[in-house]
Amino acid sequence: ACCTFFQAKQVAEYCEKKGIYILTPDDPLYPERLKQIECPPAVLFCRGDVSCLSIEKSVAIIGTREPSDYSVAVAEEFSSFLAERGVNIISGFAMGIDTAAHRSAMRAGGSTVAVMGCGLEYDYPRGRTGFKREIATHGVAISEFFPQARPVPENFRIRNRIVSALSHSVLVVEAGIRSGTLNTVNHALSQNKDVFVIPPHDIFSEKYAGQCALLRDGAIEVYSPKDILYLLNKAKI
Repeated sequence: ACCTFFQAKQVAEYCEKKGIYILTPDDPLYPERLKQIECPPAVLFCRGDVSCLSIEKSVAIIGTREPSDYSVAVAEEFSSFLAERGVNIISGFAMGIDTAAHRSAMRAGGSTVAVMGCGLEYDYPRGRTGFKREIATHGVAISEFFPQARPVPENFRIRNRIVSALSHSVLVVEAGIRSGTLNTVNHALSQNKDVFVIPPHDIFSEKYAGQCALLRDGAIEVYSPKDILYLLNKAKI
């Protein structure tokens, strides 16, 4: 017990030195949406404006790490439009669609939440520490992993439940049939979230097979960010 206390004290001191806020379920700033899911994180390490985690009008924009130029343009347009109108943009800080969503939200003057699959202090994706800190000035970067935790593959699947939980709804921009994006969608469905899907740019390409599958299963196809904003406003979010 003494060893555990000493380790916890070390982590707390390290986080204070690095400007990392430690958020636990008994903290008033801990978002209610996270408390309602299975296995809510026992701790979140946060850098930035923690209040962004509780913005009701929030949409997760997600997709592949290797998108087409078309899909990047779509992610940028949807993110910018929604952010300009007060919608909080949530994503997973990966390359590709995630990056386009975060960057466009910030350029539009809106807020964004980056949910990390590694520790806040670990340089991943490599060379993107500056971008991570930029997000912290327009929103918040968070992780349930210790600050120096490495980005092992299972961490990304674990963090996906947080991406969906913090959002009112989820938008899939591009996804193959084996994309980790579909794991986030499964969490969203189990959390009773709306799932929006951009229609596939090419129905014959495996790059968009995940979207085809989601649409067959009843996901909501959207052709404009106005479609999502309309549904958010209709839900009085």
